[in-house]
Amino acid sequence: MGGARKLHVQIDCVKLRDVLAEGRKLKRVYYYNSIPPNPNNDLEVKKAIDKEMGYYHYLEYSGFKNSIIPLRKRKFEFKCENCGETTTIERDVEKGVDVALVSDMLSLATTGAYDVATIVSGDLDYHKAIDEIQRRGLIVEIAYFRSQGISKDLIRLADRFIDLEEILDKIERDNR
Repeated sequence: MGGARKLHVQIDCVKLRDVLAEGRKLKRVYYYNSIPPNPNNDLEVKKAIDKEMGYYHYLEYSGFKNSIIPLRKRKFEFKCENCGETTTIERDVEKGVDVALVSDMLSLATTGAYDVATIVSGDLDYHKAIDEIQRRGLIVEIAYFRSQGISKDLIRLADRFIDLEEILDKIERDNR
């Protein structure tokens, strides 16, 4: 969770689920993320991926449905305005996670699978999907860290905003 990393805390997603549920009976909880590719079978990358996959398995055992999408290589070019030289860098970028989340939110809304969607994100890219879900009479809650650059438009759009910084003591991961 990007906002948590910037605050130098780790969030326990099971605790987060339980706190955000506020006693409501949940049908299902979805977790979306990405993992780095490892085309060269680098041992250090493999160890990191295995550790991450262990966490995703823990979430599955705890009742989460995971959607884990590999990062994709993307090239970026930068041209120096002074000398005209072009530099190209290659980075892993997250592609498809937002689409998977929106696709699930909309398809599940269409089938009446939920009354309340709680999105843990500060990304305004979800605004059209949120509009559509609300148009169908469903409630959308947004939970994120207010100090970490969440769009004020997203806060206003939500039926309810939960500032995760206010509940940090209840959702922070135990040091193990």
